[in-house]
Amino acid sequence: MDEFERTRADWDDIKAFVAAAQAGSFGAAARRLRTSQPTVTRRIDDLETRLGVRLFDRGIRGVTLTRVGELVYDRALTMQRASVDIERLVLNNDHPDVGEVRIAVPEGLAGYVLGLEVAEFLRENPGIRLSLDCGGLTDNPVEAHADLSIQLTDGDSSDILATPLATLHYALFASRDYLDTYGAPTRLEAAAGHRFIYHDAQIRDRWGARTAAFMELAAPALVLNSSTAMLHAIQRGAGIGAIPTAIVSLAPDLVMLDIPPLAAAPLWLCQHRDSAKNPRVVRVADWLASIFDARDRPWFRSEFIHPREFQGWSWPAVTARTQDRA
Repeated sequence: MDEFERTRADWDDIKAFVAAAQAGSFGAAARRLRTSQPTVTRRIDDLETRLGVRLFDRGIRGVTLTRVGELVYDRALTMQRASVDIERLVLNNDHPDVGEVRIAVPEGLAGYVLGLEVAEFLRENPGIRLSLDCGGLTDNPVEAHADLSIQLTDGDSSDILATPLATLHYALFASRDYLDTYGAPTRLEAAAGHRFIYHDAQIRDRWGARTAAFMELAAPALVLNSSTAMLHAIQRGAGIGAIPTAIVSLAPDLVMLDIPPLAAAPLWLCQHRDSAKNPRVVRVADWLASIFDARDRPWFRSEFIHPREFQGWSWPAVTARTQDRA
């Protein structure tokens, strides 16, 4: 075996390397690849041994690329994109109405929006298998592994088709019991003295100066990275938190503080331009657009609608109206 054969990387090792670089940990990479963490660890160890370099710095919070790892990642990502393009080319011409469609979506939207609507879609489209990646937010998950991505940026790439999907309006909420016990602040400055629940993936770059100052003053009593855990904590009186007003359609017991919204975050539906010709991807994209339709769900409108105006609007009621129109 010559020197090239000894150092040539296995393609599965490259895929594990890219997944770990994007996910930030071997465990998250394993979930994305639908394999075990020891398998991912072994593949990356093999790759580092073959190349004779260390690609990751390991830490208790995950992994980060070394300087050499960053250089390898750029080339590996190009290889992966080419591989994905080949797979899409084959799938688009072989049973276009049957197969998997991969959607990258934040955990909160997956659970509280897609999860409520997916049963009907699967009944109507038995040939389509959905795969939801509800991992951490990345700038362009559609670039690497997803057919469709719901994200807070438009992708910023000529290869990506980005369509405005909805707007999330972030405001401060608490439970009625919490406000009855500790009082309901009516100024942002006063809210800084309350127990604050903070989601570490929230949209800091969209906060204005006043909101950013509030965030500096509001020392979090609880920091988490799960929208589900955050909602339950606030509902049960753990403190005050900034969450999208859309959640009130599902959790009407929450109370929005008498303070203007902190930020508005546009959501984008992103996909590869080539996949826009794939019938099953188009069908899924149309379905996603329908369940974020601001004409039926006022909480997704670009202009702020106060949650007190949501009365009479709910997911079951919306579903019934949609069926009536059909």
